[in-house]
Amino acid sequence: MKRWEVVRSAILSDIDAGAFEDGRLPGDFVLAERFGVNRHTVRNAIKALESEGALRVQHGVGTFVADDFVSPRLNSDRRFTYKVLGRNKSVKREILSVYETSVESDIAKRLRIVPLALVTEVRWVSFLNDWPLATGSSHVPISRAPGLAVAFEGVSSFTVALRRCGILEYKRKWTRITARRPSQQEAQHLRISSSSPVLFETNVDVTPDGLPIKYEFSVIRSDRYEYLIEIND
Repeated sequence: MKRWEVVRSAILSDIDAGAFEDGRLPGDFVLAERFGVNRHTVRNAIKALESEGALRVQHGVGTFVADDFVSPRLNSDRRFTYKVLGRNKSVKREILSVYETSVESDIAKRLRIVPLALVTEVRWVSFLNDWPLATGSSHVPISRAPGLAVAFEGVSSFTVALRRCGILEYKRKWTRITARRPSQQEAQHLRISSSSPVLFETNVDVTPDGLPIKYEFSVIRSDRYEYLIEIND
């Protein structure tokens, strides 16, 4: 067995044992010293594991266990179709708060309602198993989904809560993705440094007749996420 194959097997055993804290592998120098090989050998092992789907390499960021990545497909479905890499992994959302409030002009414009109109604002954090993946806030006009705050009792799913309000169908109208630094509160929710770059996503969902039903913004850990954009012919 070649040296890189020995290193590959050892890293794979560590992955199976959950040995890498927060899903991140040590740097090449650390791994090379541990296994008594050069960095080129370590890189060959990592390249093999990446091709097998066990690792994800983000250049300039680090190498991560693929179990800690989520790959949503960007399309017009009302929800992203999440591909959670690895076994026994799941994405779940925890509701932080639900309350009714007036909305600022920018959000009102996106929802096609008058400024200071009332909306139900839902703040949340999503997790990949026990690790935070994203945090954000969603806004739904009260006039279009009355009773939404009550509908969230006992559930964390927007689809379920909106169905309780009579909204049986909706789809994604548009999604915008940029990058920025997280606020201090966002960094705390995501358990990252405030200097770590994050993805910033905004989107609008609409009912079948084209009426905006939900405006949402999400702050997403860029080290755990990738987008697959499908182009339909």
